[in-house]
Amino acid sequence: MSTRITHRIGLLTATVALAAFLPPLATAGGVDGRSPDTKDAAALVHAQTVALSDGRSPDTRDAAAIAHATQPAVDGRSPDTRDAAIVAHTAPVPSVIVVGNGGFNWTDAGIGAAGGVAIALLSGGALLLFRGGRGRLAL
Repeated sequence: MSTRITHRIGLLTATVALAAFLPPLATAGGVDGRSPDTKDAAALVHAQTVALSDGRSPDTRDAAAIAHATQPAVDGRSPDTRDAAIVAHTAPVPSVIVVGNGGFNWTDAGIGAAGGVAIALLSGGALLLFRGGRGRLAL
């Protein structure tokens, strides 16, 4: 690589590093440089924007608040479903008894060993079958 390309790559790396680290450093102090009047005006506009984003008139908002506050909670399930839920939540939880392991299980070990031998034999047979008549197998 030439020196000019190396110099440009270094300059690009430095520029990317500065662009990544300078904006967080500039806002790290948390100083708001606006005047108090500007801050108050911005807070007022923000409060009005939040209130206007609903889109309903004040009477409609009040009526909706009253309607939601006075409606009782409605359980839309059928009586059979409610009864089944009550039984399911009040039924005693069955206890699990853990029986100690007697040691090494030779039956499971034999099954695993036989499976491993079977896979090895099948793989070897497939290798011999699909080697395609290339003469001797190179090991």
